Parts: sequence; structure tokens; C-alpha cells
Amino acid sequence: MVSAENHKNIPLSQTLAVLIGFPILATLISLLLIHRSLITNLGLDFFNTFWLIVTAWYILQIFIIGKIIRKAGWSWSDIGLPYSKKKITYLIIGYLLFAISLIIFIEMALANSEVDPAKFASISGLTPKTTTARIIFIIMGLFTGLAEEIVYRGFAIRALERHGIHTWLAVVIAAIPFIFQHGLKSLDQFAWFLTWGLVFGILFVWLKKLGLIIIIHWLVILSAMVAILQVLS
Repeated sequence: MVSAENHKNIPLSQTLAVLIGFPILATLISLLLIHRSLITNLGLDFFNTFWLIVTAWYILQIFIIGKIIRKAGWSWSDIGLPYSKKKITYLIIGYLLFAISLIIFIEMALANSEVDPAKFASISGLTPKTTTARIIFIIMGLFTGLAEEIVYRGFAIRALERHGIHTWLAVVIAAIPFIFQHGLKSLDQFAWFLTWGLVFGILFVWLKKLGLIIIIHWLVILSAMVAILQVLS
């Protein structure tokens, strides 16, 4: 595979458009969390619809990055995805099998235990509380892990390096928009997202591939589903 060193730079304007524009759009989407009536007035379940919108946004991010790197003569392997379509398919199937198994475990636990109404009422709204919500959540998680690692590790770090920015500084710079990619959640979970942004960035520099990082990211996302078990009395 030809290295990105032999390709032209991705324009700095495009790199900044991604690192600034993507978090801004994500924040605008997250404003739905405080304007829920825009969805509920349509007779739709808020969180299920919200997660589907987020999923569509992550799919669009992957599509945009694909267009940018192809225009620059880069390939997916140049940003850490040196996998064939077959291997990518296996990676996704592995995620889905694990996620579905986790849902089955959660459903069985909920079916065979009593739910504490007080705990259920107090649990975060971002925790999927129904079977349908959990199915949508794992679909969102699939594209979240892929998109955020492609954008804020593979693309961001490699593109910044090509503009003469030191690797470790690129890791730090890429971690900042990663924080705000999470919209309103970045306000009260700033340190959490900064920590993971730096950890994933360091892992990418060390491993030079995204596969393992994506898997770890998926596990972190899926751990949010387990929070529903705290409602068991």
C-alpha cells in the first residue's frame, strides 16, 4: 500500500472544516435535548428518534471523510484502516454479536427481577430503557465508534501531521474537537471525554491502526446499556 507520504496534503481548510464544523453540527443536534418538543410534537419517541438522527450524522461523517481522503489520493489504510471489506465485515459482525448477546443478558435480568420504580425514574435519560431503545442504541454505537475513531484519530492526527504539526501536539489538538463532538454532554463530562480522546490518540500513535481502538471504543459505548441494571431491586 502506498504511504500517505507520497500523496498530496489534505487542504488545511478542509481539515479545519472537519475539526471545527463537525463538533458545531453535533452541538446543534444535541440542542434537541433541551427542545424535545420538536420531536415529541410529531408523536415520536424522543430518545429513539434522537439516536436515529445521531446515527445518520455519524454515517454522514464517515461518508464526508471518505470523499476528502479519496480526493487527496489517500486510502483508508493511510488513516489506520488497512482492512479488506471482508475484515471490516467480520469486525462489524463481531460487534453486533457481542451487543446482541448483551441485550439478551439485560432482557433476561430485567424479566427475572423486580424493577425499583424510584431508581428507574432517576436513571439518566440517555440510558436506553426499553428493548427498542437498546436495539437502536447498539446501531448508533456501531457507527459512533467507527466515525469518531476515523475522524478524530485516523483523519485528524494524520492530516495535522502532514501540515508539520508534531505528532503528540496533533494528538492533543485532535482530542479537543472530540470533546465537543459530544455536544451538550461535553459541558459536564469534559474531563471524561478529554481523557478518552488522549488515550485513544496515544493508542493510535502507538498501534498505527484503528481496529483495536474501535473495539475498545465500542465497549465503552456499550457499557452505558449496563446502567439499566441498577434499577433492579
